[in-house]
Amino acid sequence: MKNSSTNKNQILLRIDAVAPGCHSRTSFMPPLVCKNIPFRTTRGDHGTGTEEFSESFRSGEITGFCGGRDFAPLLNALGMIERPSSGTLSVLGEDVLAIEEKAAWRLRDRAFGYLFTHHHLLPTFTVAENVAMPFFRICGKREDLAAERTSEVLLFTGIRHLCGTPVGNLDDSTRWLVALARAIVHRPPLLVAISPPSPNLLPLVRCLADNEGMAILWSGEKNHLLPFADRIVESGGNLHSRPAP
Repeated sequence: MKNSSTNKNQILLRIDAVAPGCHSRTSFMPPLVCKNIPFRTTRGDHGTGTEEFSESFRSGEITGFCGGRDFAPLLNALGMIERPSSGTLSVLGEDVLAIEEKAAWRLRDRAFGYLFTHHHLLPTFTVAENVAMPFFRICGKREDLAAERTSEVLLFTGIRHLCGTPVGNLDDSTRWLVALARAIVHRPPLLVAISPPSPNLLPLVRCLADNEGMAILWSGEKNHLLPFADRIVESGGNLHSRPAP
């Protein structure tokens, strides 16, 4: 596990006052385990093909996906955005392919935070309003806990002073800090980042892995990921993971 040097981010480690329905980390089981998950790949001039992927993702580790391959289909499957057609996928000990659709939605909301290639924020809503939305949906209408947790994650990302500012008034780099705060406000044990164009978030993400025990799957440029990732999954022949240098 790589060490974080950003001590100020330890403020996020307040695990008390978790709302009903939010995740509390009490298990040493890997939060995400997959075996033989198929996904479509692009093979240059040779068209598309199908490969299978097997891996365990442990708490407190960043796994970087890099090497020129479009990993979005695979991460969509691992992050329960799309349902795999075959293989096995275990999330927080639940067999994803064996549960009903509504139960899968509840599990996905509880287990994952997401970052995508666009931040998908609401520009006319304030920073605090954008960040608090997932908390209310997933953890219930607990305004006291929502306000406390929103304040914590905004302090962690360094933008608490902007809590009342409409997101549309912010520059793009600050909007990505808002997007990260929103992704973690409900304390998910897993964060899936599908090529977000903001590598400056990686030091904060490293702190989430080290201090919160979050398991993080991040696709992006190799030179951005190497200083922060514990493992790298690369394209080129069969997919495999290896410890980051």
